[in-house]
Amino acid sequence: MRLISVRYLHGPNVFTASPATVARLKLDELTGQETTGYPGFAGRLTQLLPGLAGHHCAADRPGGFLAAMDRGTYFGHVTEHVALELSALAGREVGHGRTLWAGADGHYDVMMECPRDEPDSSRVPELLLRTAIRVTQDVLAGRPAQVDADVAEIAHWSQRERPGLSTSAIAAAARRRGIPVRRMAGLSMLRLGSGCHQHLVCAALTDRSSAVGVDIAADKMLAKHLLSAAGIPVAEGILVTSAAEAQQALADLGAPVVIKPLGGNHGRCVTVGVTTAGQAAAAFAKASTAGAAGPANAAGAAGPAVIVESYVTGCDYRVLVIDGQIAAAAELCPASVTCDAKCSASGAQSDK
Repeated sequence: MRLISVRYLHGPNVFTASPATVARLKLDELTGQETTGYPGFAGRLTQLLPGLAGHHCAADRPGGFLAAMDRGTYFGHVTEHVALELSALAGREVGHGRTLWAGADGHYDVMMECPRDEPDSSRVPELLLRTAIRVTQDVLAGRPAQVDADVAEIAHWSQRERPGLSTSAIAAAARRRGIPVRRMAGLSMLRLGSGCHQHLVCAALTDRSSAVGVDIAADKMLAKHLLSAAGIPVAEGILVTSAAEAQQALADLGAPVVIKPLGGNHGRCVTVGVTTAGQAAAAFAKASTAGAAGPANAAGAAGPAVIVESYVTGCDYRVLVIDGQIAAAAELCPASVTCDAKCSASGAQSDK
């Protein structure tokens, strides 16, 4: 049994209102063979994947798939259910599948529903099907079959391909309002609506965001200047283009300071709590690697532009507002490990 091809169908389609993949299988040596021809197969497969006992199948009740294997079913159908169970174990909650004869002996099409915002370029459906084929063949041959590592890999890619917090919240808000939503090219970009009424949203930007606004947001010094001019408190900051200037800015502002690229994002290359001249030089070198391709020219700087700012304590929040209502909020916390002397000591002993 082998996988020939996988194609993606945007929803709605002839199978379901949701997106789906259709995979072409060739059963080869299993053509015309049914599960009843392999005593003990169903029991070994269910022992490996106990969740199969809850699959409804055509019976529309738990245990329907086990009953189908007891009566005798082809192995394309078995592969479908194994793939769906692996998907569930990986936290990818979809449950609709269907296996159809593809018009030639031993050729079957396996349709599986996909999460609505999974990109059409996702490697997860093919990974699920290839794993399902291998597991089915291992169980048939009586070989030891393991799925833990495969499920972990599937979960990794499924999580990696999911849209971010803001994108997910916007998509959910649009769907609650009956607005068609489609994720574009696996990015954090959504197409809301259709035809002449459609709009594009990318993370927290929309197609109505002005280019001038984006440029302002990309230049932290300019953004600080405009906010301050509007009466909004901002941290005092100095633009520098060398390690020596960063050290002087530390002395002028007073420790501690934060050193970061002029045009960076997501906290990349940011150093917090700088107190010494040596730390300032190292932090400048780190920030300038990101700032080299940033908006240095826009700021009129001769080299990589870096900001040295006074360090302001407090909590850092990101808030998404949709239609005047808070839709999502997140507190940004630096990566850290919390431990006490007791667990630290026991960990050290166990390492020995």
